[in-house]
Amino acid sequence: MKKTLFIAAAATLLTTSTFAHDNTGCGLGTQIIKNQDSVLMQVFAATTNGTSGNQTFGITSGTLGCAKPAKFVSNDKANEFVAGNMDALALDISNGQGEALSTLATLLHVSNKDTFASVLQANFDKIYTSSDVSSAEVIDNIVALG
Repeated sequence: MKKTLFIAAAATLLTTSTFAHDNTGCGLGTQIIKNQDSVLMQVFAATTNGTSGNQTFGITSGTLGCAKPAKFVSNDKANEFVAGNMDALALDISNGQGEALSTLATLLHVSNKDTFASVLQANFDKIYTSSDVSSAEVIDNIVALG
């Protein structure tokens, strides 16, 4: 009886995985391993996607079968600026004005800097969500407000 249950469970698992090509996500592995009709091939594709960092590249560039996030800041200067000026930016956002906030607005090509500053100030707690928030999270939180 146990043997029959094991065989039935294994067959179900293999059959289910045959239809689940989305298990491996996007990336180089998904692009080069087209026949993912077995668990082994899906594991190879997923491993290739995860080990070489190409999936991250695909997501940020919108390549390798990956879709770029709708609210993605592809401005390297803005990303670097926020990473290097977290404290000054937090102070300026809390005050609703300042050089760091003005610089960020310029880097993000914001046309109405006063409105931008007011919105960020009113939503400070949604931008700086904790004392150990990362610069990437800060940018994502700012873009989410727009």
